Amino acid sequence: MDRFIFLEAGVELVPPEIRNHSAVISDARRRKKRVEEILLDDSKHHSAMDRLRFREKRGRPDILHHCLLLLLDSPLRKSFEVYVHTINGMIIRVSSDTRLPRNYNRFVGLMETLFKERTIESGDKRLMEILDLTLSELVKGKKVVLLSEKGEKFSPEVIEGEVAICIGAFAHGEFFEDTLRALGSFRAVSLGKESYSSLYVTSKILSEYERVRTS
Repeated sequence: MDRFIFLEAGVELVPPEIRNHSAVISDARRRKKRVEEILLDDSKHHSAMDRLRFREKRGRPDILHHCLLLLLDSPLRKSFEVYVHTINGMIIRVSSDTRLPRNYNRFVGLMETLFKERTIESGDKRLMEILDLTLSELVKGKKVVLLSEKGEKFSPEVIEGEVAICIGAFAHGEFFEDTLRALGSFRAVSLGKESYSSLYVTSKILSEYERVRTS
């Protein structure tokens, strides 16, 4: 089955090195949660994040939220699998049966529960789960297509066959070399000469995917 994979998504719990910062402590108190249980969010923890390595790629769960909503709204969502590869290398599976909250704050709460419990279930369905899996294992056996402004010009034949379509889910910066190595033999393709947002890239490639799969 085809796979959509969001790479290096800026979603993680507040890391230990900034848990004692006043902005983080204040946010945790307001939400009546422990600091180690809340999601890192640049809009709330901006002043604390200056201490973090690769901070330009971190603390943006809103990017993943928007992209997942778009993907899971697709009428073809049953024909592909959705995975998230976080900036810390964690792999999350998102079932096509998942109906994510449209409200951002509720999405944050859902992700915090996922990081704590490692799974989100409804009845007998496992809607979201953290997998003991590497990115290399996730793309094994697939034709890997990486959306990158440095890639060749996109053409529909690129997404024919059984593919793993990989999209960066961070605000700024380049893919880590470790991530690129984990993808193995991949084909980098570009939707244009500019640098586009993750949401725009998801929208465009999903539209092309639907057109190819239904033609």
